[in-house]
Amino acid sequence: MNSSLNLTEDQQLALLESLTEICSVFWGPDHPKCVAILQGIFFKPFDKLNSLPDFHIHEALKEIRSIITELANAAHLLQHLEESYVRLFISNRTGIMAPLYESCYVSGDNGQNALLMGEPAIMMKKRLQSNGLSIGDSLHEPPDHISIELEYLYYLLEKGWAEGSKTLINEAVSFASKIMLPWISKLQERLAVESECRFYFLIASILTAILRFISGFEKMGSQKEG
Repeated sequence: MNSSLNLTEDQQLALLESLTEICSVFWGPDHPKCVAILQGIFFKPFDKLNSLPDFHIHEALKEIRSIITELANAAHLLQHLEESYVRLFISNRTGIMAPLYESCYVSGDNGQNALLMGEPAIMMKKRLQSNGLSIGDSLHEPPDHISIELEYLYYLLEKGWAEGSKTLINEAVSFASKIMLPWISKLQERLAVESECRFYFLIASILTAILRFISGFEKMGSQKEG
């Protein structure tokens, strides 16, 4: 176990920026993001995290870099990622391999028969409301979409560090370990069999490592003094 407060401000920022980058990946690819990937801007926060002890994402980063070097430009990268994103997460005549909603991983035949807007979505909506947060009217996604959950985790950590709030940091640890990690691990397992586009599996692997890292934060004020 380690205290989240032992991280330097630069390391905290790198962790938050990494969550932001992963969040944007799972909202779907666009041209500016592909340019940032090709220019190496995308990798900067992950490279900083990779330098932390027991934070092993080097191989995943190396493979992602290898993938993008095979694509000529941002337009080709966008086409590759967009086609795979739709096939893996949105629409596929043989079935969606890895839905991006927590509700799809908590019941049914390994999640295959689970419906959207299940109990996880209801609980996520309550978490947002209890913190004075809401989903914008322009966003037509259930509350348990992976990127919404990542934005919530970002909120807990950023505000918790900024205010020195034990409550928010403890909530971030609990949310990462008990809510996100179990179903993100299942999503990663499903993507592991994908051979045409390894990018999303590798990003899910990095996210899993980050969630495990956050889960290892020692809960502040959890032990009695004296």
